[in-house]
Amino acid sequence: MTILQGLHLAIALYLKLFFLLTPFFVLSTFLTITAGVDTALKQRLAIRIALGTAGVTLIIFFFGVWIMKIFGITVDAFRTGSGVLLLLVAVSLVYGTQNQKMDFKKENLMDLAIVPLAVPITAGPATLGTLMVMGLETPLVSGKIITVVSLVGAVASIGVMLFYSERIEKMLGRASISILSKITGLILCAIAAQMIVIGVRQLWFAP
Repeated sequence: MTILQGLHLAIALYLKLFFLLTPFFVLSTFLTITAGVDTALKQRLAIRIALGTAGVTLIIFFFGVWIMKIFGITVDAFRTGSGVLLLLVAVSLVYGTQNQKMDFKKENLMDLAIVPLAVPITAGPATLGTLMVMGLETPLVSGKIITVVSLVGAVASIGVMLFYSERIEKMLGRASISILSKITGLILCAIAAQMIVIGVRQLWFAP
């Protein structure tokens, strides 16, 4: 693999992982939960969410294959199941059916960084399932390095969005963020459809 090929793959993976993390839904949820909270606390919470998401996703990417082996799940079956789950998430984003009515006490916000803000709001079951498949399909060290760099970059981008959430809200407004969330849903629909088609095709023609 040449440097140019590696860079192209890293950028493609970064974009895919970025949208898999549903950035604008995460941003909208973050703004809802932290309404009325001072900026310093929001920024500390954003950093903790990013670190928690990075830790969980990297663990799943590297060790998810062992979970699949323990339960005897094939990669094609897992790909199909993850695709269906991702499709449901995408549809809920497009139609705005994900529940954002959350009643959390503001004084306990930092306790929410890992659960539910990092998992499952940022890295949901569909995202983790996709990472498990990617981990199984990336046997080469070079491929794993590229995926890890792309994944860390995508998570860092989410963290930056949350860190500057107040500025983004002022620039775009809640309505624009909601529209971007729906566009994210459309992109996820395409990714999910591809996963389902490939998985079903492999299962159907498997010996």
